[in-house]
Order: sequence, then structure tokens, then C-alpha cells
Amino acid sequence: MDLRIGQALSRGTRRSVSLSGLVVFVAMVLYQIVFISAMNTVVLNNLPSGVSPREIGLSGLSLPVSTGVAAAIGVVSFLFGICLFFVAARLLSRDVSELGSLPASLITHRFGRAFLATLVVSVLLAIVIPLGFVALFVPGLFLAVSFQFTVYAIAVEDRGPVDGLRRSWDLAGGNRWRLLAILVLIVVLSVIGSAVGSVLGLVSPTAGQLASMLLTSVFVVITYGILADAFVQLRGEDGATTPSL
Repeated sequence: MDLRIGQALSRGTRRSVSLSGLVVFVAMVLYQIVFISAMNTVVLNNLPSGVSPREIGLSGLSLPVSTGVAAAIGVVSFLFGICLFFVAARLLSRDVSELGSLPASLITHRFGRAFLATLVVSVLLAIVIPLGFVALFVPGLFLAVSFQFTVYAIAVEDRGPVDGLRRSWDLAGGNRWRLLAILVLIVVLSVIGSAVGSVLGLVSPTAGQLASMLLTSVFVVITYGILADAFVQLRGEDGATTPSL
């Protein structure tokens, strides 16, 4: 089935501005605040004496805790981010008319299996895709486009890591140029958001980080919505899908 880019963009945005999208947005902002604050704290607590945070370009959000506690908070928030990824896929891949509800089953259904599968593929793709870019730019793009739907396949169709990768590869087949166009648009918007945060950071590092987190969260949720709609289209269901719960 051919992917309709205009439909994915318009209806994906509708998915993002629903109640489900708002919940994902709020969770994404909180996740970023906690994770980045924890990581900043780990670095700040281990700076050599006499070195200012501004000298290494680090300032802004931090936590009044020890390095060990900050590291633990960072790990927990990272794991929360993994959960958020597959829960967002489940929420936003439903029929548009259902996005105003938040059924608990979308979170609890085979939670452990979905979490472990998402963790495995997230770590794997975080290694493989950058290596593709380092080796040669085109393979990196090819892999990024081909595996965009892996977590959606895991979350919505109850697939394991390997099967999820295979499913995403198959769904992307014949539509990689269209998916690449969507990916490029998302990257451009993200760069604009980062630039705004950087400008505000010149006035106030904390304000710059917060602005960057808010804008990043907006673009991430929109990305989730667009990919959810593309996933629905390529499954052949023309806009309506219910996770396999």
C-alpha cells in the first residue's frame, strides 16, 4: 500500500493534539526535565576544583543530590522514557475517534514483554543507525527509515524485538522515499526548536533548557502522531486501528 504523506501529516497532527497526545506531551516534558537535571547533576558533582560549569558549556537545571542519587534518578527516568515510547505508540495508533479516552489496558497489557522488547530495539538501533551514518551517510538514512515502525509493531501487534524489526522493514518497503521526506521534515523542525532554545540560553541557561525541552516535546509528540498514522496506513487499515490487546 502506498503511503499518503499529506494524510499522514494532517491526521497525524490531529492525533498529536488529542487528549492522548496531550498526556504524552506532559509525560515527555517531565521525563526530559528529570533526566537532563539528573545528568547535569552527575557532571556538575564531578567537575575538577576550579572549573566553572560555564567553562565547559554546562549550566541550567540540576538537582540538590549526590552523584549516586542523581545517577539512580537518571537510570529510572531513562527506563520511564522507554515505557513512554511504547505507551505513546499504543495511544496514538488507535482510531482518531478513540483518542479522547485513556484505557488502562493500553498501559498494562503485556507491559513487561513490551518494555523489554522496546528496550532491546532502542539500544540496538541507537548503536546500528549511528554506525550506518559513520560508515556512509546513505546506509544510516536507509536504516533509520526502514526501522521507524519497530516500536509500533512491538506495542500494537505484540511482536518481539526481531519480529518487530522485520515487520517495520516490510512495512517500509516501497515507501522509503516517502518516509524519508517525513523524516527530513521532522529533523528540520527539531533543528528549529533547538535553535530557539539555544538563543534563549544566551539570556538564561535554565530558560533555554526549558524552552528546548518544551519545543522538543512538541515535535516528538507530533512525530509520534505522524508515524502512528503512517503505520496505520501501511497496515492497510486506512486510518483506523486498535492495538492487539
